[in-house]
Amino acid sequence: MKLQEQSQDIIDLCGDAVELDLLVSQMKNLMVEHINEGRKPGALVVEYKPPEELKTLIDLDLPYTGIGVSGLMPLLQNVLRYSVNSWNPGFMDKLYAGTNPVGIITEMLIALLNANSHVYHVSPVLTLIENSVSEKLARLLGMGEKSGGITCPGGAFSNQLAMLTARNYMFPEIKTKGYCNFGKKLIVFTSSGGHYSIEKTGMALGLGIDNIVKVPCDDQGRMRTDELERLIIQSLERKEAPFFINATAGTTVLGAFDPLKEIGKIAKQYKLWFHVDGSWGGSLLFSDEHRHLIEGSSLADTFVLNPHKLLGTPLQCSFLLASDRQIFRQSNSLGAQYLFHDDSKYDLGDGTLGCGRRPDAIKLFIGWKIYGIIGYKQRIEHAFKMAKYLTNLVKKNSRFRMVLESPPNLQVCFWYVPKRMIILDQEEKESKKYQTWKEQMSLVTKEIHKRLQERGRFLIDYSPLELNGKELPPFFRVVINAPSINEHYLDELVKEFEGAGEGVLEYLEENKKFQNGLNITNGNCYMNGNGHVGGNGVLRTLGRANGNNKE
Repeated sequence: MKLQEQSQDIIDLCGDAVELDLLVSQMKNLMVEHINEGRKPGALVVEYKPPEELKTLIDLDLPYTGIGVSGLMPLLQNVLRYSVNSWNPGFMDKLYAGTNPVGIITEMLIALLNANSHVYHVSPVLTLIENSVSEKLARLLGMGEKSGGITCPGGAFSNQLAMLTARNYMFPEIKTKGYCNFGKKLIVFTSSGGHYSIEKTGMALGLGIDNIVKVPCDDQGRMRTDELERLIIQSLERKEAPFFINATAGTTVLGAFDPLKEIGKIAKQYKLWFHVDGSWGGSLLFSDEHRHLIEGSSLADTFVLNPHKLLGTPLQCSFLLASDRQIFRQSNSLGAQYLFHDDSKYDLGDGTLGCGRRPDAIKLFIGWKIYGIIGYKQRIEHAFKMAKYLTNLVKKNSRFRMVLESPPNLQVCFWYVPKRMIILDQEEKESKKYQTWKEQMSLVTKEIHKRLQERGRFLIDYSPLELNGKELPPFFRVVINAPSINEHYLDELVKEFEGAGEGVLEYLEENKKFQNGLNITNGNCYMNGNGHVGGNGVLRTLGRANGNNKE
């Protein structure tokens, strides 16, 4: 063989490595610049463009002939430019934040290995890592010596697998024969503040959304155990088959923690499966100061924990833990011999709904190795410190009203109340007058949210809520998570709200958004710190109502 032909063969064999070297070297500069841009003072979280305009700025055409590496870089620059920069401390919209440098490395490692963690013999190291991390998490929760778990593609899927596992374990005949001859309604209990994935699961499993019973919450957003027990008894009296209780450790909107210990005792008394959706709050097991909020986790049959939220692990990384780590295989296995062989006790895929599985556990494994429990503890405690700082800022400012006086978690929820905006007593919630006001308050919140989004400096969200039987107008929810958030950014956030709220009532009136009066009055009105309007429907001026709220 000629020397030239040998050289060409070597290039062909090494082509992937050469191309990777080229891509990684060029991507490195783009990635580092993206992170640096997000941390510059005054940097935008997103250069917001409406969908129709954005379509003209991103090359969405899929060509017959590829553009090659040289053509890729300008496209990637635009993808980064017009995407949300979650590394920016102003990203406070969802229950996750930007990841960390080691998180990017772990994602690269997963892509490099391109491994499928469904059977041991194609992912031996990754299977052992997943088992090890799952068992360690479950033991930290106090779930017992037989405990462990598996990863799922997100908290919603974890909740779904938990309910499927409970159903198959408690009623194995349904797994093979279906509901046709079962003869009873299966009933699930969750709080009115719980995640919608429980209802989605009821729909997916054929239980019916109407059989997902919403348990009322108290005025702090926690499931009421007296109501839970009452509803269970009623279900039994109707000869139904109540079988599953979903409690929440850190609700999506308020961050509330259901009383897990009391709920666990009720579940045991009535022989129901006790599941805890700790997707958001479960990570508090790493914090000595705050883990009391998840007291009672040890009683759970299954428990969901999402490190991609509070711990900064890259999306997605969700663990479904169980008091018996064999329960998933025992309840869900179909024993497909072409994939799961006789000696496959380490195979993880047979215990799930799917087949192919991403080895997400390695992301927490490596992060844990780098930061240790102490590192995660410091991250959590810094976030709580910043949430307290923002809460105090909001309370001291006359333009804001807290939904909960003392937020239970890292969501700071409040209304922005424009000057001269009427606030009505929620005791009038059934009246037409209250409904009109609620609609108008909703318009104010949505308009300010739109303005904040277009400004791009901060990204936050809003939500409606029914709290203790009272339907509240939509309010802002700021999630404090990223370690990069500090007092300066929170001071700037408040100023940004004030700027976005300037003239909002006048704008809505000019554009005929307000209907039926209640638009603007000559005086101001008072809503107290826990979200309840003061004074039996009597309007009060802000200055008189609260000494901290001076105009």
